[in-house]
Amino acid sequence: MKSAYLIAGMRLSKFIKLLLKNGMSFSPKYLVRFLFLFQNGIWASIFYRKEKSVYKDKIANCNLQKDPIIIIGHWRTGSTFLHQLLALDSNLITSNVFQGSIPDSFLTSRKSYEPIMSRALKGTRPMDQVKLSMDEPLEDEYALFRLSAYSPLERLVFPKSSEYFLNQFPGFLPKGKKLEEWKMALKLFYKKLTLENNKTILIKNPFHSFRMKVLNEAFPEARYVHIIRHPHKVIPSTIRMWDIVGKQNAMNGKWVKPSCKEVSDLLVRMTTQIQNDSKVLPVERFYELRFEELEKNPIQEIKLLYEHLNVEFKPVFEKQLENFVVSVKGYQKNKYEISEHDRLEINDILKPWMADKNYSL
Repeated sequence: MKSAYLIAGMRLSKFIKLLLKNGMSFSPKYLVRFLFLFQNGIWASIFYRKEKSVYKDKIANCNLQKDPIIIIGHWRTGSTFLHQLLALDSNLITSNVFQGSIPDSFLTSRKSYEPIMSRALKGTRPMDQVKLSMDEPLEDEYALFRLSAYSPLERLVFPKSSEYFLNQFPGFLPKGKKLEEWKMALKLFYKKLTLENNKTILIKNPFHSFRMKVLNEAFPEARYVHIIRHPHKVIPSTIRMWDIVGKQNAMNGKWVKPSCKEVSDLLVRMTTQIQNDSKVLPVERFYELRFEELEKNPIQEIKLLYEHLNVEFKPVFEKQLENFVVSVKGYQKNKYEISEHDRLEINDILKPWMADKNYSL
């Protein structure tokens, strides 16, 4: 699945509305993407109606948990690694690739999708060497985009200008009626996840870094884990990631990869927002950790995290962590040669934050 995958699985009516709103280029590459998404939307709509008829009442009567663990922080900070580690805890439940890709019908449609998706989801993610399969943990932004037809990712799929697409959505949330629809989509998705398995919810989503106030409305006792990493690693990796994802998903020829300054500026805004929003939380509901320490000693760092959040760290979970750490021992991270110009630009924009976090210039 190397092209147009961000909204594959979105119901046809929502996909057509997005298309009419934004338009597309009529060249062979984009027409192929349109046909793929169109036929995919038909099946998504059919399975949606089936699931709604079976689970509508059960979902309505399901109580949403108040205290999920939510991983936030900028892209490429190691949040996926942290998500993978925490997802090993049998007391937590998190969304996987299949559920995030088919959020409208994942309770009833897996047998129908599995033969195709299991073949398409082989190997690793396009931006790194992280394993890709139907059951791997996945951030919920992709599910929320498909359910609500809202996400800053819309401007990646339908680029309008050369401006960094994330700068066009300052708060990463819609307004008015659309905000209520987004909140309903959020609650729906997590009710469905916990419908038959009432475990503590684990959420990972960099976009949620700007949404803590709204998330606290849905989850009054939510606990947040903010993962940070040296900007010299984060910025070039983020630029590369968005350039790959943009080229694979854009529906017109206007995609332009973000600049070093644009990504650095957004990182400043995000960390400032997290810092401000976390100040109003009780200390036991917010924890910050460094990727460098997590990579060096993952089990010890997870123990410290659990202790801070008052979560029981069980021996069976520790064993799962040990096995996973051994299994990824040969993992090769992407390597980047950061130019002197970019290094100085990052330092200039992020110097106060880097000094506060003891990251070298």
